[in-house]
Amino acid sequence: MVPEEFAETFVASRRAMDDTPMGAVDYGTVVWDLDRVRAAVGAVVGRGDLLHTVAAVDVSYGSMAGFTELVVPGSGTGDAQHYGTGVLPEHRGHGLARWMKAAGIVRARETYPELGGLLTDTADNNPHMRRVNDALGYLPTHAAHEFQRDL
Repeated sequence: MVPEEFAETFVASRRAMDDTPMGAVDYGTVVWDLDRVRAAVGAVVGRGDLLHTVAAVDVSYGSMAGFTELVVPGSGTGDAQHYGTGVLPEHRGHGLARWMKAAGIVRARETYPELGGLLTDTADNNPHMRRVNDALGYLPTHAAHEFQRDL
């Protein structure tokens, strides 16, 4: 769980994911509050996994500019999965997503040397995160297709 002194600003930083390019599928907007953050952490912990978050903090205001999350299997083996990576619009264009994701990778490799790999998923029409993942050496392995129909 995020330290209490950053809890409020972490919740606010979750809006960084609101404008993620997702193509024609409308996922709606997820409204985050501290209870939802705690529930998400609880779900990860409840299944025995470990959640690691790297955050960029704007020291001028003491608020988070962005974050990235990596979930590691509780055994420290197998594949870890990147969850969200987001940078608030007012802080974009400075390489924060790549820096945070790289820092998380370094820490995971140092802390869990038995990890088999690191997985991430990114929509093809999200060129910003695709560039980050390409620069960090991720290679496409699977394709998922999602369709939406009004009922």
